Amino acid sequence: MHVLSFRVNRVFAVTVLFLLSEIVMTATCTSAVAAGARQLKPATYTFAPGPDFQFEFQSRLIEAVPGDVLELKAGTYHLHSGLNLVTDNVTIRGAGQDKTILSFKKQRDGSFGLLASGDNLVLENFAVEDTSHNAIKVLGAENVTFRGVRTEWTGGPKTTNGAYGLYPVQCKNVLIEDCIAIGAADAGIYVGQSTDVVVRNSRAEANVAGIEIENTINADVYDNEVTNNTGGLLVFDLPGLPQKNGRHVRVFRNQIFKNNLANFAPKGNMVASVPAGSGVLIMATDEVEVFENRIEDNRSFSVSVVSFLIYGKKLKDQHYDPYPEQVYIHDNMIKGGGTDPDGELGLLLKSIVGTPLPAIVYDGVTAPRKADGQSLTLANNGEVGFLNIDFSNLTPENIAAGKYRPSADVTPYRGTGVALKPVALKPHGAPEPSRNTTLNVYYDAPRKLSELKLFQGNGVSQQPASDVIPYDLITTLFTDYTSKHRFVRLPKGKQVRFKESGVLEFPEGTMLIKTFAYPKDMRDPEAGERLLETRVEFLKPSGWYGYSYIWNEQQTDAELSLGGGEIEVDWIHTDGQRRSTRHLVPNANQCLSCHSHHDKYVPIGPTAANLNRMFDYAHGAENQLAYLKRKDLLSEAPEMGSVQKLPAFDDPHSGSVSERVRAYLSVNCGHCHSPGGNARTTGLDLRYLQQDPAKIGVWKTPVAAGRGSGGRSYDIVPGAPEKSILMHRLQSNDLAARMPNIGNRIVHQEAVELIRQWISQMDRTPEAASE
Repeated sequence: MHVLSFRVNRVFAVTVLFLLSEIVMTATCTSAVAAGARQLKPATYTFAPGPDFQFEFQSRLIEAVPGDVLELKAGTYHLHSGLNLVTDNVTIRGAGQDKTILSFKKQRDGSFGLLASGDNLVLENFAVEDTSHNAIKVLGAENVTFRGVRTEWTGGPKTTNGAYGLYPVQCKNVLIEDCIAIGAADAGIYVGQSTDVVVRNSRAEANVAGIEIENTINADVYDNEVTNNTGGLLVFDLPGLPQKNGRHVRVFRNQIFKNNLANFAPKGNMVASVPAGSGVLIMATDEVEVFENRIEDNRSFSVSVVSFLIYGKKLKDQHYDPYPEQVYIHDNMIKGGGTDPDGELGLLLKSIVGTPLPAIVYDGVTAPRKADGQSLTLANNGEVGFLNIDFSNLTPENIAAGKYRPSADVTPYRGTGVALKPVALKPHGAPEPSRNTTLNVYYDAPRKLSELKLFQGNGVSQQPASDVIPYDLITTLFTDYTSKHRFVRLPKGKQVRFKESGVLEFPEGTMLIKTFAYPKDMRDPEAGERLLETRVEFLKPSGWYGYSYIWNEQQTDAELSLGGGEIEVDWIHTDGQRRSTRHLVPNANQCLSCHSHHDKYVPIGPTAANLNRMFDYAHGAENQLAYLKRKDLLSEAPEMGSVQKLPAFDDPHSGSVSERVRAYLSVNCGHCHSPGGNARTTGLDLRYLQQDPAKIGVWKTPVAAGRGSGGRSYDIVPGAPEKSILMHRLQSNDLAARMPNIGNRIVHQEAVELIRQWISQMDRTPEAASE
């Protein structure tokens, strides 16, 4: 007997009532609905801890308009899923970083605490605790303020902690002040691939890296306290990222002391190589000025300046500069460090030069075009030691032959360097009156799916109405073994324009429809199925929008659920075993996690190559593109024989193993892992058209992976699937590791086996054997 229980989060009722009736606003609110195009006025909303907070707050984040202030009263808020915000000019304000606490200790969905992408964002006076992965990530935003925010993993330093506390990435004009970051398994305060940044008056403690500035241009880091981390303050550049070669970073007036915590980063991450006891570490970044800091009692290296080459990682990025240049270190108070060096390098130097190690250590590796001594300038740091470790010659053979010559001679490096200009942040602009098109679309959305008249009868048979066209894809997005019914409704008299790559160009007024269902018994199609949700995407004059309708238990209709939901379901699988899961219906902001290209909503599936297949229409089987062309619904289409056809992941006759895997990764991962997708900051590009092995992950070092690395060093190690991060992430049930992280609660075993075969068949090099 098929058993399916049905439970929808209470946000459904909250959201629908909120959207389709007069807005009820707490505190300083006025009616936001005007005739015609609605001008929505900003307001202040107040929230208190309670069982419905998760859903009510996420609903408000979906419905936010520029200028909104969301106030969180004192107390502990228990959340089970990450929060998403995409609106500009929003402030989230608590009662204090020790009074308002967002606790994710029982998190079961989403690997982050808060994921935001809106400009002019202010986050202040609250704490985020115990997230599965990153605490607060802000992606691609301009004018971002973190003020008085605390992030913490309360169980102490553990490899299983999340990677980053405060995590603005690819942002512009960022201010982090009066914040606290504790317990991150990568970096407490991490600023990546950003421009114009100030980090001040903050404290980082008990993280692997206290404060890390990575691939960032124009940053001032000052008046911070950095203690009891593995590495105190790091200025890094890493290869393989969209924004390369950071520069112009000033580090001054910081207290950087006793950063001697044992490294607890998951293996495979770059930060796992940082020796315990590192005070200031500068790697590969140009134009760095370090001055007026107190750097004290860091047991390995008080200050170290190194190239990327020192870590022994393979370098496949031709546009990456691995050498630090124009580093100026002056007027610092340095004492008490180097007494108990850690890590492979620290222990080796200890055996060669003894302890304490000199206060300033330089690897001596310079760019081929530079003369030695031009990359580093030292002045007025007191009577402290210096060591050029001559890393280029640091091999056992050279040591034995007497060719290795570390030098304590500081003379070539003394002088006056270039003083960098202060970073001047721009003030946030005042929010303009909002005509929030997204929210207007939500207001106009029918409450019932049946009102859209997409199907015959009540829709349970999924028989399309006369103006709705069914279609299917060659390789599909995997969602926990659900079956999917796909349809398109085109406006009368309009055509789709053919595009060789990317999603077809649909006319304004198009609707794309996808229903998710579970067969009751996957061995017996005649046993029927249970409809779960129908997602509808609309193309309006201002762009694409999407949201979900959840089917009721009676299968008579589906209701609008902007806030998402969950459906508990079980079925008999193809192997005869009963399986169960909780199907996640994403909220409207979560949809953007996948359907985002340069922060604009886009469809994913209907490309020409993925539609180039036969379909059983009522009149018989016909190629889908040919059908649209014959019906005069597709313009500018070439002859069908010249249209690329995507391989079918599950059909060995459709292409080689490599081609089928690349098709699968493109459909399932490429929408995020692409230059415009939400995972663009990783530098991993899994689109089918990408041919550069390094960009699809071969010998690529991970970025922001945290424990998602699975202790592995590269995304793909040729010939060694067991050493490849990609395999770990596809097989993991860990929230912080599994990919994709939405709609993926069951491992797609058939895909895992095919990808394992693909990696195994890659040429195994001697490098792979040594990893």
